[in-house]
Amino acid sequence: MENQKLLESISSRLGILIALQLSPKPDNFSVTEGISLLARFGMGNSEIAEILNTSSNTVNVTKSRIKSKKK
Repeated sequence: MENQKLLESISSRLGILIALQLSPKPDNFSVTEGISLLARFGMGNSEIAEILNTSSNTVNVTKSRIKSKKK
């Protein structure tokens, strides 16, 4: 059972990595663009924060600002 969860987690992350590799992106994207891109692939705030070397609070606030701009 525990091995199944681990395999599902690895599979999910591998899918995200493949999708990120295939998605078009500028050479130097901002933290906001990075947050938006990673969030679209279903990553959580803490995972995004770790990848972009920022806090999960920054990710949360940025996602809220992105959402409010779309309205």
